[in-house]
Amino acid sequence: MSQTVKKSILFCFVIVSFFSGCSQEIQIQQNVAQQQNTQQSPDTPVYRQERTFGSYDVSEQWVLLESDSNDTSSFYVKKEEDITSQTTNISVEYRQNQYTKEQYNVLTSAIIYQLKLELTETLYQSMVSESFESKNGYSVFCITVDDKESEIPVKTIQYYIAGEKAHVLVQVTDFHNERVLDAQKTAREIVDSFIWKEVG
Repeated sequence: MSQTVKKSILFCFVIVSFFSGCSQEIQIQQNVAQQQNTQQSPDTPVYRQERTFGSYDVSEQWVLLESDSNDTSSFYVKKEEDITSQTTNISVEYRQNQYTKEQYNVLTSAIIYQLKLELTETLYQSMVSESFESKNGYSVFCITVDDKESEIPVKTIQYYIAGEKAHVLVQVTDFHNERVLDAQKTAREIVDSFIWKEVG
């Protein structure tokens, strides 16, 4: 299953300890249109996930793939979905980086710079980025890439929740399965419910 999940995560390019000196300023586009596709109602039950780095809520309609998850990396799929290379999924991953909370703009510049290297020119030009504050007051940088030209169209949304020399990447890889219409909403709810765990 590990290889399958890796295939479905198109450009999981998490920043670990590189991009030293990357400080170019970028213009962050505002994406005002929020994803409305959902199967779940506002009352959908959730369960709390506790990790070494923090905690967050996940809809009970989504299950943890325990065999592919650990304290710093968790993968979720919709209940009763078959696992293939085109299974819509959500991942939550913790990564360290070299940036303080005050260097948020440098962090976003580094992400944009890396994407320019990783994506085709067409996808890079169509990419949409957004900065916002989560419901718990954390700075979040969001990248959306909608690949409509590939053999199997897929939308990938990455949320970077900034911390102190660390970030959490919440990523949804959405293959637009008609049975899974709440992936984007569920990922956003994970972001908004996330709380960093105080260390030390």
